[in-house]
Order: sequence, then C-alpha cells, then structure tokens
Amino acid sequence: MAGERATDPVAIGPRGRAPGARYTPRVSASSAGTARAPVSVSVVIPCFNSLDYLPETVASVLAQDHRDLEVVLVDDGGTDDLAGWVRDRAEPRVRLIRQDNAGPSAARNTGIAASDGELVAFLDSDDTWEPDYLSRMVGCFDDPAVGLAYSGWDVVDAEGRPNGRATVSEWSGDVWDRFVTRNPVACSGAVVRRTVFDDVGVFAVNRDRFPIDVEDWEMWVRIAASHQVAVVAEVLVHHRRHGANSSSDPESLHEAYGHFLDTVFDGQPPERQALRPLATARAEIVLGWHSLADRRDPGRALAYRRSAARHAPEVRRAPDWWRLGAAAFALKVAGERGFRIVRDANQGARRVLARLPGPRVRREGTFTP
Repeated sequence: MAGERATDPVAIGPRGRAPGARYTPRVSASSAGTARAPVSVSVVIPCFNSLDYLPETVASVLAQDHRDLEVVLVDDGGTDDLAGWVRDRAEPRVRLIRQDNAGPSAARNTGIAASDGELVAFLDSDDTWEPDYLSRMVGCFDDPAVGLAYSGWDVVDAEGRPNGRATVSEWSGDVWDRFVTRNPVACSGAVVRRTVFDDVGVFAVNRDRFPIDVEDWEMWVRIAASHQVAVVAEVLVHHRRHGANSSSDPESLHEAYGHFLDTVFDGQPPERQALRPLATARAEIVLGWHSLADRRDPGRALAYRRSAARHAPEVRRAPDWWRLGAAAFALKVAGERGFRIVRDANQGARRVLARLPGPRVRREGTFTP
C-alpha cells in the first residue's frame, strides 16, 4: 500500500490480481432437465455435514408467511446422510443437489444455476429467519432499480440465545461508497434479483488461495456498483455461532482482505480510489480483533491498530479502534482474564446500544469478540 512502512509485518498492501476465468457452476445431472413451476423466491442453502442445525434452518424457511418459494440444498461433498433426511421429509418445496466439495461460494453458485426463483435468497445451514423475513424482503423489489435487499441480523449461540451483538444498518440506495469501507450484510440476510447475476456474475471462488475468504462482501460491493440497494432496518436474521464456526484463520483473512481491496477498487475513478485508505484501515481493525479472538496475539492486534491509524487517522474517532486497543492491552498485561473482562464489557455496551434509537451500524467489519 502506498505510504506503508515496509517494517510493519501486518499492514495490508497491494498485490497483483491472479488471472483466471469467471467461475461457471456445474449442476449435477440429477437436477437438470426437470420441469418445475416457477417460484418467486429460491432459497439457496450450502450444506456440509450440516444436520445438527439444518432441520431448524429449513423449518424457519418453511414457516415463512411468504409461501411462494423453493429450498435448494447444495450438499458440498459432506459425509452425513443429507439425502436420507431430505427423502424422509418428503417436502415438495425442498430439493437437494450434490457436488464435490468446493466450498460455500461454489455451492451458492451451483444453487443459483439450479434454482428457478425470480429472486434468490441465501441462508447458511445453521442460521434462521424470522417468519416475516421473506415477505419484508420481497417487498423491497417492488422498485425495479433494486438489485440487492438486506436486513439487520444478530448473533445467537449454539442453543439460539442472543449474545447481544447485532448489526442494523439504514444504508440504502447508492451505497458503494459505504459498502466498500464496511460490510453490514450477512449472507443469510441477503436477497438478490436473479437478473443481477447476468449483469455482475456469480460469487468468486478463491478457496484454493484463501481458505477463509470475504467473497460475499465482494459480491455486495460488486452489485452496489451498478444497482440500487434496499434495506429492512430490523433484525430478521439470526446468525448462529458455535464450536464448528467460531474461529477463523487471520493469516488467510489478511490475504483475502488484500485481494478484496485490489478487486473492488480496480478501475474505479479517482473519487472512489480516495476511499481505499479508509477501507484498508477498517479491514485492519477487523484483522486486529481476529488476532485477539483466534490467536490471542496482542502484539499483532496492536500492529494492525497502528497501521489502521496511519492509513486513515480518522479511525481514531471510532469506538472499535479504542476497544481494540483496550482489549489488546488487557490481554498483554493481565492475560486471558483481562481480555475476558474487556470482552464482556464490550458485549454489555453492545446490548445497551442495541436498545438505542437512531441510524447506526453497530458492528465494524466481519467479527469482533
């Protein structure tokens, strides 16, 4: 990154974009050539050994007050008996496609290719929706200019209990300038007009390069570059965090964020290029939190924090920049106990903020502990 100190080991810097053709999903033969009545919404759910939580996920879809839908489960090479579960359920609105293991983005692309809905909704196999989620989202597309709609979401534990973290955004309309610096969209809280994929393409598949990627964020920014975005500023989606998905790979994310920034700013005019320092800084704050949550590495977290302030000094006014410093210092000085005290205080503050009125995005980036 221009102006970055070469001695800082964690700063996100520019890198070349790897050449490659756009990913084209393959649909299994079992799903091809079958005549089906059109539906208004296709719900695409990537699955990989998902049966612990999938029944609750699918139940939340079938309980929607918007009934004109199909559920497309994409088995991404799992070893559980998902086919048997679907067969025993005998629900005509649920069908299964199987592919060799290729990751969630490839599975979403397979689901897009195999689905019939005018709108495509995405849902992770352990998340759930409120019963009026789809009806609220479908209403957003009465405006033909809208290509993407999203809602607020919160975080629940393995038993479905809220932990106080929530994201509720009011960003709508022409939001590229905002989306490129912060992602308020959960994949499970996004609905896309099918024709948009003809315009912007499908999800990038980078698993061979980045085991942990931010390809969903890149998709929302790509859509926002040429389409209007609508929002339902209420928590209608519950994102479940549990033992199988509660940790990440900071090293992979570092590379993935660098690739994301190169991709979304490529070819943009100067007025948009001017946002790159802020986008970089916000990504580094998120990486700092991952360094604490997944590696318990306060030194690396503080290095990200310093780099973020160099890229965009205005982030010093952001509460998350100060919270990151407090958490890293507590871990460095007082160990795990100090870190947990600060983390618990953060969660308490989030619960208070969640009850306050007014427009806000209550969470920066993709994860804070």
